[in-house]
Amino acid sequence: MRKKNNQGEALKSLLSRNIKLFREYSRLSQEELAEKAGISVPYLGVIERGGKWPSPATLSKIAHSLNLEPYDLLKPENESSIEVRKIVSKLAKDISVLVNESVKMLNNVSREGGSK
Repeated sequence: MRKKNNQGEALKSLLSRNIKLFREYSRLSQEELAEKAGISVPYLGVIERGGKWPSPATLSKIAHSLNLEPYDLLKPENESSIEVRKIVSKLAKDISVLVNESVKMLNNVSREGGSK
């Protein structure tokens, strides 16, 4: 019986950690996520600390408020997934800046070439 309880606690810990990780990744405060999910801030806090299991409906509301599926919150690899998302996001921003700078330079060159 003890092993099942330990597995349950480990799963609850994983869920609470992932909710907090994705909330922080999404740059949401507890207040903002609670409002989006339609739950109270204290209840979200208790869930994030691993104090309570959310109902399936609440888990679904939290997940969808984070633009996830509920099962995403139970995946153990989410921490590395978030790091990959951060890297991809930074690369996309860097590429966007470089493309915009290149377009500006090309526009300047074509204007200078066209005015001669």
